[in-house]
Amino acid sequence: MKHIYTFLVVSVLAAGNASFAQTAQFLTLSTDTRTLSMGGTGVVAPANAFSLYNNNAAAALSPGKGALAASYTLWQPGATGSNLANLSGFFKIGKKSAFLIGSRFHLNSPYNITNEHGSITGTYRPMELSIDLGYAFKITETFSTAATLRYVISRMGEDASGGAFAADLGVIYKPGNFSLGLTATNLGSKIDYGYGPYELPAQIRLGAGYGFHAGEKHFLCAAAQTGYLIKNSGFTAGIGLEYVYNGMVSARLGGHYGDPEKGIPPHLSVGLGFTYRGLSLNAAYLAGQKGSAVSNSLSFGLEWAF
Repeated sequence: MKHIYTFLVVSVLAAGNASFAQTAQFLTLSTDTRTLSMGGTGVVAPANAFSLYNNNAAAALSPGKGALAASYTLWQPGATGSNLANLSGFFKIGKKSAFLIGSRFHLNSPYNITNEHGSITGTYRPMELSIDLGYAFKITETFSTAATLRYVISRMGEDASGGAFAADLGVIYKPGNFSLGLTATNLGSKIDYGYGPYELPAQIRLGAGYGFHAGEKHFLCAAAQTGYLIKNSGFTAGIGLEYVYNGMVSARLGGHYGDPEKGIPPHLSVGLGFTYRGLSLNAAYLAGQKGSAVSNSLSFGLEWAF
């Protein structure tokens, strides 16, 4: 009885929809608060401490030596109530290379554990973790590529744990004010909890962006991105706008489309940011359709660029 119940929990939490046999959905969530507030358009985000999860290739084009950051997201607080924490960064080595490192920690909402008589004997809180290491190389002054290796740990129940290896590939092209990026993420093995294998949420993302200075103190940026979830043939899309005043204060707006049964539910996003001497503090808020699980999601990020 306990094994059957655990299997049902794994099917709901790990797959979202059991017919897709997919797990570790947290790997598709943005850890970058700035990116999240701009509709999830991370493929063309500028090099920062979250490049490992936006587009790993961007790190090699950074004008700085590196960056470190942490973020915390309250995801779908009205439904699953899960939390996503992240630590990541990159370090330039020479003029052409950059190493990226990071980890994501995802906590689902707890569920009750029952015995064969249906009595509650305790609770369990599913946990997932990824450990990531990447390398980016600048081929020309405007073009770079990168690869990331990842190990994923997923614990959905007391007797339902598994792990998998995966890889990300990324390229980015930035001639002047224009950016074009392409990534293929979460390409790897399956996770078996003891009830059959579940695939990772592999996806391909393509994005374009344009940023320019409108005067000495005003900077405007626009980005658009589309994605394809390989396993369930799901499409996603996002757009984002950013205004920066004097290199210090930022205001952001975005929109994201996704089939709720195949990816992240559609939503609008807003965000604010403040930067001073390499230290940045960002916040993002998501609003979905009436009754949407993604509504009221919040994210906060702190970054130090050097």
